[in-house]
Amino acid sequence: MDSDLFQNRYHVEVVKLPLTRNIGSKFADVQDEIETAFNDHIKFQGNEWATVVAFSTMKDIVCRTSNRMFVGLPLCRNPDYIQLNKQFTTNLVKTVRILDLFPSFLRPIVIRLLPDLSRDIEHGYKHLEPIFKDRLKQEARRGKDWPERPNDAISWLIEYSNSGQSEAERIRNMVIRMLQINFAALPSTAMSFTHVLYDLATRPEYVQPMRDEVEAVIREEGWSKTAIGKLKKLDSFVKESLRSLGFLLFSMRRKVMRDFTFSNGMTIPAGNTIAVPLAAHSDSEYYTDADSFDGFRFEKMRNGEGMENKHQIVSLDLNYIVFGHGRHACPGRFFAANELKAMLAHILLNYDVQMANGGGRPANWVVGTSTIPNPTAKVMFRKRV
Repeated sequence: MDSDLFQNRYHVEVVKLPLTRNIGSKFADVQDEIETAFNDHIKFQGNEWATVVAFSTMKDIVCRTSNRMFVGLPLCRNPDYIQLNKQFTTNLVKTVRILDLFPSFLRPIVIRLLPDLSRDIEHGYKHLEPIFKDRLKQEARRGKDWPERPNDAISWLIEYSNSGQSEAERIRNMVIRMLQINFAALPSTAMSFTHVLYDLATRPEYVQPMRDEVEAVIREEGWSKTAIGKLKKLDSFVKESLRSLGFLLFSMRRKVMRDFTFSNGMTIPAGNTIAVPLAAHSDSEYYTDADSFDGFRFEKMRNGEGMENKHQIVSLDLNYIVFGHGRHACPGRFFAANELKAMLAHILLNYDVQMANGGGRPANWVVGTSTIPNPTAKVMFRKRV
């Protein structure tokens, strides 16, 4: 992959700034894609229950929903493009794990022997190059702010990219970054939502209170980013689901650049990598009944004086580090949280859910440092009347 990807990380700025700023203006598009994607992937025969493999279905829905914001219609619904982004995620993780087995001076040689990423980039180029090329032509002819300029990640990447490069080099660079944005957005959101879905299907006592909240807020605000921001019970349920299980075993992974001594006298030599175990979320010093699932735990915490805007899923807190902390915290957490809550609200309004065959919450799979929701478990949906 292009070394410039690591030296000039402008795609991170795209996520931090225009992507986050446009969550509200693009909400109607994202909500439309959620509704359409669920309708396409969950098929019903009359009033019967429909059964789907949860994880694979949620991956497809999340990929479509995210790319409605990233690339828009019709590409976000293209099956080949969806498959590419899921495949790129797998191949990138696999490649990194293989490269980690070799000393740094051998990695440029080894990566040439691993063709998967190169094939994925060429595949992405076929889908994205014509769009980037047309946008650059429009910009050259009509100016940077031409009236019909689409408000999506294609335009934002062009805005932040290096205009000093040749057109071919610039486009290839942007294609890789679009794949990288998808890599950052898709697996974590899909895993997180599948965890949430399993909790929803096995904890029916939370359904009606959250459903009542959604209906009340939508009556008042309509479907909007503002409405999603007022769903305290949903926010709490999602946050508690990730506190209990999460999608990683560790967070805030850092390489020590120089010897560092903690306040207790422990010294970490330069060159080592450190991380914080997410098992810390089960510390009873910070959470009452920490080993128990309390879906409205954080809503109750927000009801305290001066706590209204604290303890949200996007809040940075040393006692809750799913999204990291400090200036290196996940820049896409606002978009991810909005997407997770919008999908959950859609399910609550439109479906009843339960695990297939009346089973309990399926056990997670631990793969490396990831906690993967059981990828074979099935969830049943029934249309609400």
